[in-house]
Amino acid sequence: MNNSTNEILKIRDIHLQAFGEHEGPVISNMVHEMLAQPESISINVQRDGTEVGNIIFTPFKLNNHPDKKCFLLAPLGVLPAFQGQGIGKELIEKGVAHLKSIGVDAVFVLGYPAFYGARGFGGTEVLAPHHELVKYTKAWKMLEIQSGSMAGVSGTSVAVDPIMDPMFWDTSGREQM
Repeated sequence: MNNSTNEILKIRDIHLQAFGEHEGPVISNMVHEMLAQPESISINVQRDGTEVGNIIFTPFKLNNHPDKKCFLLAPLGVLPAFQGQGIGKELIEKGVAHLKSIGVDAVFVLGYPAFYGARGFGGTEVLAPHHELVKYTKAWKMLEIQSGSMAGVSGTSVAVDPIMDPMFWDTSGREQM
């Protein structure tokens, strides 16, 4: 991913604002590191010429199935003034269309089950990185992009370094997701 410094700052600011003063700085720093990863995919949505939302997809390795081309969706951020207007859905749709165009098998996410479930994400037999910390297992979901490509696929997984910190996988106390 080759972003200009100005683009990176805009993307980081979206996530800083979207995740608030407690989580925002941590997520913004993670985003900075993710954008430095060569295979990261960053997609923005604009309204009236201003970027109001961003989604990042990073390569995601399945330890038992190295032939599978998968990505992790994280994070998805929308500026607070634009939340609840379908921008998250639009970001996912644009992202999935791009992933399909490059032959990706599946995309994984750790997030709000109702939100991602409504966008076609479902359960998976693939364990999340630091799966022992994912106490709220309904939050771990997968969307198969190439039909039938994930049949019988299970096992452990590894994400890119910026999101492998255990704190990103600990869902303790987040059953309200």
